[in-house]
Amino acid sequence: MALTIAAVAENKKIKLEKAEIQIARQTLENKPSITAVRININLGNGLTPRERKILFNSARTCEVNKMLAGGFKFDYQLIPEDTAHIR
Repeated sequence: MALTIAAVAENKKIKLEKAEIQIARQTLENKPSITAVRININLGNGLTPRERKILFNSARTCEVNKMLAGGFKFDYQLIPEDTAHIR
């Protein structure tokens, strides 16, 4: 996310002094379990409200966010013993 924010800032000619991302997660007690993720974004000082909104929205719509928000499907495969050493 920080790289996305930095790239958008550079593209839009926004002077960005800081792009700090803090991520915290919590597993909720519901069944099936759901993991809640809180993402705090610190863009520092000196930005206009419009610039802050542009950079915030770039983080919310980045590829990492899309991947995580879309859910997961796991496909487990057990490799036969005779081919496990071949990669």
